[in-house]
Amino acid sequence: MSINLKAILSRKLRALFTDEAERVKAEAILLRYGLESHQPEPDRVRLAILKLACQAKGADLQELESCTKDGGDDYRDILSWSEYPRESKKWSMPEGSKKRKIRAQDRAEYEEWLDE
Repeated sequence: MSINLKAILSRKLRALFTDEAERVKAEAILLRYGLESHQPEPDRVRLAILKLACQAKGADLQELESCTKDGGDDYRDILSWSEYPRESKKWSMPEGSKKRKIRAQDRAEYEEWLDE
């Protein structure tokens, strides 16, 4: 079973940016990521950018701009912060059940956000 990231991104944009004009601006901002050859997985990273930019204050175009720029600088940070927020704060944590538990919590949170 594959996940259609483009469809999820479109749905999340509609949910977060209910004003059509703002949604068009938000989409244009997100489309800036992925234009360069060193910017892989554009749909996955755009979703991560959207999650990070809108989690604290809701639909925020300025935060979306900032996160998109950060993603262009190093997409790995954006993916880590969005998909694995707890684990990314604990890089020195030893392997084992505690790390697996944190990773599972992060994954569950991200999947829940995708399904909202």
